[in-house]
Amino acid sequence: MALDTAGVDRALGAIGTTFRLTRLYPPSHPAVAEALRQIAETLPTLAALGTVEWKVGVTGLHWQGQHLLPRNTQIAELAGLLYARGVRAVTLNPGMIPDQVLALFRVALGSIPPDDATLGRVTLSLGRRSAVPLERLRTPTPVHGVPAVPGATRPAATAPPPVASVPEAAAATRSSHVFRPDVLPPDVEAHRAIGVLKAAATPEEQRAAVQTLNALAPGLLERRDVTTVAEAIATLDRLLPNATDPALVEAIDQVAVALSDRALVERMVQRLGESRVPPEEREALVAAVGALAGLSLTLVLDAFVGTPLDRRAPYRAVVRRAADRAVEPLQGRLADKDPHLVAAAAEFLGLTGSPQAVPLLVPLTHHRSEFVREAALIGLAEAGGREVSRPAMPALKDESVAVRMAAARAVAAGGDPASSTVLIRRLDQEPDEGVQAELLRAIGRLGAKEALEVLARHAEPGGRVNRRSPTVRAAAVEALRHIARPEARGLLELYSKDKEPAVRKAAEAALK
Repeated sequence: MALDTAGVDRALGAIGTTFRLTRLYPPSHPAVAEALRQIAETLPTLAALGTVEWKVGVTGLHWQGQHLLPRNTQIAELAGLLYARGVRAVTLNPGMIPDQVLALFRVALGSIPPDDATLGRVTLSLGRRSAVPLERLRTPTPVHGVPAVPGATRPAATAPPPVASVPEAAAATRSSHVFRPDVLPPDVEAHRAIGVLKAAATPEEQRAAVQTLNALAPGLLERRDVTTVAEAIATLDRLLPNATDPALVEAIDQVAVALSDRALVERMVQRLGESRVPPEEREALVAAVGALAGLSLTLVLDAFVGTPLDRRAPYRAVVRRAADRAVEPLQGRLADKDPHLVAAAAEFLGLTGSPQAVPLLVPLTHHRSEFVREAALIGLAEAGGREVSRPAMPALKDESVAVRMAAARAVAAGGDPASSTVLIRRLDQEPDEGVQAELLRAIGRLGAKEALEVLARHAEPGGRVNRRSPTVRAAAVEALRHIARPEARGLLELYSKDKEPAVRKAAEAALK
């Protein structure tokens, strides 16, 4: 049955029209502005489809085996220009805006590179520009001393064959790659085996699919196919906890060892920190790197420290996925001389959710580096549980503001209402407004009996002499949302009309 591409066709039609107009007029021209508006109207239809990947061919765009708008000359020209630039696929992610379509046009015209940041939610995949794949599609050409057909014998000769030139020697090497129409590429066979493995119901079917992956492992490693290997490892990791057949467990172990190539794992870790990775691929990478925690965690730590703050979330997801498997590799880095690596290891320990994490983190709250002390408290807050409250309390008097704020969060994460007494006493002695705000939030989360009175007092603006800052007042109002009493609700309604914008917004958010 043919796929319904009406919504995609409408979007492509608008894109083709806009492409023609942008080559005639500047972006500020009314005609271009109207064309961009028409693109914007079609984008919700594309977003409803999720992530859409169009294959780029010489004569047009293809989606799920269908040639899109084959008679549209503008789309054909756009695809041809992209193909000439080496682009082989265009991936449209939800959230795309018309300006990013203009960036796609600029790539086609050679104005910007295919990985330019202005592409935003549009991801371009480049093909491998190599002569070797082309040679596989041609009939091997006989050269001196090399038979055209594999296995053929060289006829007897009365004179020695002439010495092959450099081009001839290269042709002789390439001629060994014979096109075999009955054999699929390893990545295609691997995807089929992964699909069979996911649908398999019996141990026999699962074992057969796992053995297929084992046979394909050398080819996948040779191609450096990071995405396919990650999907295979992630699928095996999901299967392993439910595997009861000893033969199946052994087969899974063999494939895991075969696919655990260090160079490929390094590439997986590096790929996690890149800005434009499709969500499905990122999910597979997180699962695979987490499954190989014993091999990957050292690499993940180094990458985490060197990655910008806004791109670190995938590495944290890896540690959560690895769970207890990450504890031993992380424990070995707690004595590192680099405080930044120790701090990263401490934060990661809390993300594992392992009961072994708390005893390892408590000594680090007294480390000489404030980065490590803060990270240890962040790890304790992630671990949670009442056993983290008491070890975090001494850090409320730390010389570092960041450490004191992290200590307040850790005490709140402990969930022990009895800890409120220490927090309230420290609140009257704390000079920093940021730490005061964290203490108030912690008091609200713990919800002790005396919390309402303390929060109500600090939510007041104060007098002329002791006027409270908007930061402290907003934190007190925000903390009132955790107090399940009518008086707290009344205070929130009162402060939702406050003259201070920060206080008013905090009250409005708490009432929702």
